[in-house]
Amino acid sequence: LLLPAPGYRYFSDGQMGGQTSDGNYWSWQAASTTDARRLLFYSSGYYTNTGLVGYGLSLRCIKI
Repeated sequence: LLLPAPGYRYFSDGQMGGQTSDGNYWSWQAASTTDARRLLFYSSGYYTNTGLVGYGLSLRCIKI
């Protein structure tokens, strides 16, 4: 599975950040009405947590 590092969009001002260095992806799973699960990866590793849905993260459909 190859996922590009598209970065993200800040919810406060719409500016972009992290292009080519950060992979930020939403999960299908909502954590609450304002948060969703997300996958973040960097050159040094990855982790999952929740984030405000106002952030513009990528979403990829993956058939498993």
